[in-house]
Amino acid sequence: MNVARLGMMFGLLTGLGAFSGTAPAQPEKAEKADASPQLTQVRSLAYSPNGTVLVAATGGGTGGAGGVVAWDAANRKQLWARGGPKGFGSVSFAPDCKSIAVTHGAATVLRLDARTGKELGEVGPHPKPVRACAHVPGTELLATGSDGTVRFWDLATGKVVKELKGGHPAEIFALVFSPDGKWLISEGQNETRGWNVAAGTELKEAIKQARGIGWYGVTFVAPDRILFADNSATQHLLELPSGRELLRCEGFGGGIAYSPALGVAAFHRNGSEIQIMDLAFRAPTAAEQAHIASLLKEFDDDSYPVRIAASKAMREVGSVAETALRKAMTDGPSAEVRMRARETRKAILEEPLRTLKGHMARVRPMCFSPEGKVLATGADDGTVRLWDPSTGKELARLTAPDPGARP
Repeated sequence: MNVARLGMMFGLLTGLGAFSGTAPAQPEKAEKADASPQLTQVRSLAYSPNGTVLVAATGGGTGGAGGVVAWDAANRKQLWARGGPKGFGSVSFAPDCKSIAVTHGAATVLRLDARTGKELGEVGPHPKPVRACAHVPGTELLATGSDGTVRFWDLATGKVVKELKGGHPAEIFALVFSPDGKWLISEGQNETRGWNVAAGTELKEAIKQARGIGWYGVTFVAPDRILFADNSATQHLLELPSGRELLRCEGFGGGIAYSPALGVAAFHRNGSEIQIMDLAFRAPTAAEQAHIASLLKEFDDDSYPVRIAASKAMREVGSVAETALRKAMTDGPSAEVRMRARETRKAILEEPLRTLKGHMARVRPMCFSPEGKVLATGADDGTVRLWDPSTGKELARLTAPDPGARP
């Protein structure tokens, strides 16, 4: 990859918001038909844009029941909960924070009052059950995915105003908008597609998914940058609409959430642990640049202890040194410098800052609070846990009720 362009990419990402406060719904398991009590699966999470309410959609409860539950984000007390006979899936907040949309195993999408849970109406019907829904940022439109078609509904009139067809042969499981609503990523069973929302056209040249390679956890880290993992546990940073790959590194794959405020990403891959990675997509400050240059010189010092200390110090500088390290990998003045630059860059991008442990079953959705300082995670153990990603401390544990359980 062109080094100058990568450096430009890190600069362009400086200060750009990436977080929508919503974790796309995870693929649903088959509903249970028996009535034996069991732990509810937390399938999706969303913070209201103003950060005052956290909502979780659940499924897999007793008898296959699902539901949606809301908590006050400040005091972490439950505001309301409601259930249904089937699993609930995707959940999305309206831009004004007053309502949510949630899929509920039916051919419609429920609209609920965010503070009370009162039903405001249904969006639909659709030809098949809806698996994904997402509000279009800055508009009164709701996008839904069910039978392979993405539909845009005007919530004021209840009418479909646009359809995106041809990208998916069957069901759509997730819809992810860029922060400005310009781009849309839709995910199906075996395919990921990108769209220009205004034009209604597919980004066929940008999203080229190789046969047999699945994309997971697609997350916007800037209005025109997506971060995702594939099924070989490799992370990719892609530019839209060009499709140019800006960064690739080995990692943990699976689900992804990103905090631009902290410059970290959370990853999980089919397990109960969450890895916090240093991914500060910004240019280094003048002081950092001077420090990085000094450490690169020490990579070539005659003293072995000095070289070791410089490598350790560079790791502490973190991902803002990525551009300089990449350049030193090829242009360093000695084999020693090139080797240390390569090993240090690999450690920064592929070794977690910390691992969050606490869930007792597979983690599914994750999302950061709008200010980016609290990470919410949901799992098949029926809990939502809140974490301080800077320290790894568990801040709170919220239990999702089982809508199918008898009182």
